[in-house]
Amino acid sequence: MTGSVLLFQALGDAVRAAVPQWLVPVFLGITRLGNVGVFLVVFTLDYWFVDRERGAHAIAIVVGGMALITALKYFFAVPRPPAEVNVVPIDGFSFPSGHATGATIAYGTLAIEHDAFSDLVRYGAVAALIGLIALSRVVLGVHFVRDVLAGIVFGVGFLLVAFGITRRDPRSGFLLAVAVAGVALVVSDFSRDGVILFGSAVGAATVWELAGSGSTVDRTSLRVALVAVVLPILAVLGYVVIKIVPPPIVIFVLTVVLGAGLIGAPAAVAELDDRDAAEPA
Repeated sequence: MTGSVLLFQALGDAVRAAVPQWLVPVFLGITRLGNVGVFLVVFTLDYWFVDRERGAHAIAIVVGGMALITALKYFFAVPRPPAEVNVVPIDGFSFPSGHATGATIAYGTLAIEHDAFSDLVRYGAVAALIGLIALSRVVLGVHFVRDVLAGIVFGVGFLLVAFGITRRDPRSGFLLAVAVAGVALVVSDFSRDGVILFGSAVGAATVWELAGSGSTVDRTSLRVALVAVVLPILAVLGYVVIKIVPPPIVIFVLTVVLGAGLIGAPAAVAELDDRDAAEPA
C-alpha cells in the first residue's frame, strides 16, 4: 500500500473507533438519505405538484450528477476498503463516494432552487446533512475519508458548472444530463449503471422536448392517480432494472420509458382526465 492509502485507512479506522456501536444503526439510517431514489422522489413530487420548471431542472441535474459519479468511478477504478471493515456488504469502486457526491449535488440543488428560510439556515442545514451522509460512509466502512472529501468537492464543482451552463433552464439541464450520461456510458464500457443513466436521460429529455413545460397537477383526483398508480409503476420499473438485471438492450428500453414516464406523467394523466370529461354521459 502507498503512504496515502495507509493514511486514509488509518483515518477511517480512527473514525470508526470513535463511534460507539449503538450509533451505527443511526448512521445506517442517515446513509439512506444519500440514496438516489430519495432524491428522485423529492424532485419528482416537486415537479408534479409544485413547480414544473424547477422540478424538471432539478431532476436533470440529479441525473447528470449520477452520470458524473459513474464516469468518475470507472475512470479511477479505485477498490473499496477491505471487506472486514464493511458494516454492510457492498461492491463496485470506491472513489469518489457516490453518496457524498450525490448528496452534495441533490441537496445543494435543493438549497439553490428553493428560497425557504434564510440563506444561512438553508445552506447550513444542507451542509450539515451532506457532512453526516459523508461521515456515515466512513463509519460503515465502505469508503475511505478521501473518497467522501473528494465526493463533496466533485459535487460542488458539478453544481457550479451545471448551474452556470443551464441557467436553471430544464431543456439545457436535460441536454447536459444526456451529454454527461453519454460520457459515462463510454467511460464505463457500457456498464449497467451507464446504460441506466443514459436511457433515463434520453427518455426524460425527449419528453421534455416534445411536451415542454406545463401547469402543475392541482386536482386532488389527479394527484391521487399520480401517487397511487403512476409512482408505484415507475418504482416497479426501477426495481426490475436494478434488482433483476435484464439484458442491456432491455435495460435501455425500460429506462427510456422510466425517464419519459416520470416527465410525461402529469400531462398524460391530465389528458386522460380531459378525455373522460369530454365523453357524453
